[in-house]
Amino acid sequence: MNPSLPRQLDHILNKPAPDAELANEAPLVVAARTLSHAADYEMTATTVVGVLGRDDVDAFRSRVRMIADEYGLRATVTIKVGSFSVRFERDAPSDSSTGPD
Repeated sequence: MNPSLPRQLDHILNKPAPDAELANEAPLVVAARTLSHAADYEMTATTVVGVLGRDDVDAFRSRVRMIADEYGLRATVTIKVGSFSVRFERDAPSDSSTGPD
């Protein structure tokens, strides 16, 4: 028997549960972060489209809401069979930020 096998099995069997991160979380965070850091005149909304897969719909909606709140955005979620779209928007730009001088 391989002497490292018991250690490897112990590592696999006693591994802590993975985070409750959804498979589609990374592109949602990138889109929200990009929108929130862009100047008002450069970008007012962005949409992420993807495959929902086996993720729990309620958990997905909750995570989208948390991301939107974290970056101060509004989010609209559309779910169709096996796919989703999330549109992040910010408030209309103020009159003082209409573009570069």
